[in-house]
Amino acid sequence: MASKPWTLGSIRDMNLQLEAACLEPDCGWTAAYDVNRMIAEFGADCELPTGQGGLACEHCGAPVDFGLVAIKKSA
Repeated sequence: MASKPWTLGSIRDMNLQLEAACLEPDCGWTAAYDVNRMIAEFGADCELPTGQGGLACEHCGAPVDFGLVAIKKSA
C-alpha cells in the first residue's frame, strides 16, 4: 500500500519544519521554509513534490531533496 504524500497542513499539524538540500555533493545549498507562509500562499492541502520533477536547487539546478525536522516546543 502506498503512503499518502505529505501536505503543508500535515507538516504544520505535526509541528515539523520543512527543509531542503541540494543533492549535488559539491553545492551545499540548503533552505528552511516557513510552512505557515506557504500555507497562506498554496493552501494546507498542497502536497510536497516527490520524485523527479520536483524542485531544483537555486544555485546549481540539481534536484532537491526535502526533509522534515521536529520543531522544539517553547516552554
